[in-house]
Amino acid sequence: MDSHSSGITHNHDRTAEDAILRILHRTAQPLSTVRGILELTLAEAMTADEKKAWLQQAMEQLLQATSTFEQLRQLVETKRYGRPSTETRTVAHV
Repeated sequence: MDSHSSGITHNHDRTAEDAILRILHRTAQPLSTVRGILELTLAEAMTADEKKAWLQQAMEQLLQATSTFEQLRQLVETKRYGRPSTETRTVAHV
């Protein structure tokens, strides 16, 4: 392998690594929000309906994080196999 093609591979790897880091960073916000919501609902006195509303918000944030992890999975499969998997993955909506 010549040095030119090695550089292309290295740059491609670096681009994929950067994309993975961006995707992982995007999961931090919804997961931090979920943690805060759960801490709030455990610590505060509130009605069942108020707790339900907060937990629904937590579920929405988890669905966002799940979507981000799905993007990460597709990126890794594309890097590994040259294409994302054709397998369908679904997330239950509550």
